[in-house]
Amino acid sequence: MEQFKISRALSLSFKSWFRNFIPFTVLAVVLYSPVVVWLMRLDPLAESSADDLLNNFFTYPVYLTIATSMLVPPLLTYKVIQELNGTTVSMWTSIKFGLRGVIPAIILAVLVNVVQLVPSVGGILGSIVTCIYFVATPAAVAERLGPFAALSRSAELTNGRRWGIFGLTFLLGLMLIGMLLIWIVPLLQDDFEEIARSLRSSVIACTAVLGLFQMINGIVEAVSYALLRQDKDGVSHADLAKIFE
Repeated sequence: MEQFKISRALSLSFKSWFRNFIPFTVLAVVLYSPVVVWLMRLDPLAESSADDLLNNFFTYPVYLTIATSMLVPPLLTYKVIQELNGTTVSMWTSIKFGLRGVIPAIILAVLVNVVQLVPSVGGILGSIVTCIYFVATPAAVAERLGPFAALSRSAELTNGRRWGIFGLTFLLGLMLIGMLLIWIVPLLQDDFEEIARSLRSSVIACTAVLGLFQMINGIVEAVSYALLRQDKDGVSHADLAKIFE
């Protein structure tokens, strides 16, 4: 069987995204709409203090966006795996299968954020944990695994392929930074009053960028899981798709 390769994972991921652009986009819009609603009801110029401005237009939206992002990868997994097999399924069916991957996704997100708090080496530890458990969520969805069994399964599948996973996550990180800079750099060129006026739209734009990134990341996770199963276990896309039956 062909070994796991970054180029193949990205190629299949973007193909899956383009073929499912409408349902994936609708899902992201629905999931991230609470953040937008929160921001639309606020007026940056009406905030009484800098702390209120920071909390309402940065801290709270970021926390809500991160919490929402945990839901995206598991809800996409079934549809992406079926897409690799050439089968079209409904988004609703994918959501139903994906619910069993939500808890592993939350555990992984908490674990990564905790280890990143370690002084000096937090970023390195976070990257290591991410590479080891990168496919825990799709493993939970596809193989009906509990949270800790899914983490163990991911460690097994990524063993010997973690440099490739690191390269994949590194490229995705660069993509996110590039997308954010498109919005942030022009914003920094304005004076404070202009920044305050455009703050709401800028934060909504950043939320949209983060939502787009998390959607792509979820697709990449599912595709990587399928390729690792093919690489390590010799399981074809057709056989993998039948696991859900």
